[in-house]
Amino acid sequence: MGLFKNKKNDISQTNSEEEVQYRRYQHYYQEPIQPRKRKKVSKLFGFLAILIILVIAFYIAVMYMWSRTSDVDELTKIEDKPSYVQVEDMPDYTKNAFVAVEDKRYYDHEGIDLRGVSRALVVSLKNGELTQGGSTITQQVVKNYFYTNETQMTRKVKEMFVAKRVEDTYDKNDILSFYVNNIYFGGNNYTIEEAANYYFGATVDKNNPYLPQVTVLQSAVLASVVNAPSNFDINNISDSYVTRIKSTLEKMKQQKYITDSQYTQAINELNQ
Repeated sequence: MGLFKNKKNDISQTNSEEEVQYRRYQHYYQEPIQPRKRKKVSKLFGFLAILIILVIAFYIAVMYMWSRTSDVDELTKIEDKPSYVQVEDMPDYTKNAFVAVEDKRYYDHEGIDLRGVSRALVVSLKNGELTQGGSTITQQVVKNYFYTNETQMTRKVKEMFVAKRVEDTYDKNDILSFYVNNIYFGGNNYTIEEAANYYFGATVDKNNPYLPQVTVLQSAVLASVVNAPSNFDINNISDSYVTRIKSTLEKMKQQKYITDSQYTQAINELNQ
C-alpha cells in the first residue's frame, strides 16, 4: 500500500511540474507572426511606385516630343518689329534692370534656374497650390512667343525643354533682346522702345539722336511694370508701385548694375 501511495504522489508531482513548465511555455512562447500581409503591402507599394514613375516618365516624354514642334528659329521674327532695339544698343542699366528684377542668375544658367524652380516649388507646397514663379527670362521668352494660352503645368514642362534649345541657339544678348521686345508694358505697348516713347518721350536706343535717352529711374519703372501691368499704372503711380520701383533700384544697386550715386539720384527723382 505504501509503495503504491508513493508512486501516486510521484505521478502527481510529475504532473504538477509538467503543468508548470507548460504554463511557462505558454507564457513565453508566441506563435511566429506570419509576414504574408506585410509582404503583400510592400509589393503593392512597390508596384504603385513603379507605376507612378512610369506615368511621370511617359508624361515627360510626351511633353518633350510636343515641345519639339516649337521652332526656336522663329524667334528672329521678333526682330522684324519696327520699334525693335537690340540690347547692345541700350544703356547697360536699362537692359540689366530686367535681369535684376526677373532673373538675377540670367548670365549664369543655361535656360533653367534649378534654384529658382526649387524655391518656387517650396512656396507652392506651402501655399497648397501651383504658383507662378521659377521661370527664367529664357523661359518667359518661350512662354510669350509659343505658349501664352497653355495651362500652367503643361506649359512649364515644355518651357524647360524649349528654353534649353533657345540657349543652345542664341547668345544671352539675343535672348534678352527677344524678351524686352515681346512683353506687355501696358498702354498697348509690346516693345521697350514703344513704352519709353509712350510714357516718357524717351528712347532706349543709344543711336537715336532725336529723343532723350531713358534714365536709370525710367528703366526701373519699365522693368517694374512687366510683372503685372494691369496692377501698376505708369501714368498714375500708386504707393505699391513706388515700393516696387524702389525694390527694383535696390536690386540693381546690389547686383552692381548701377552705382551708389545713380541709385541715390534715382531715388531722389522718384520722391519728387
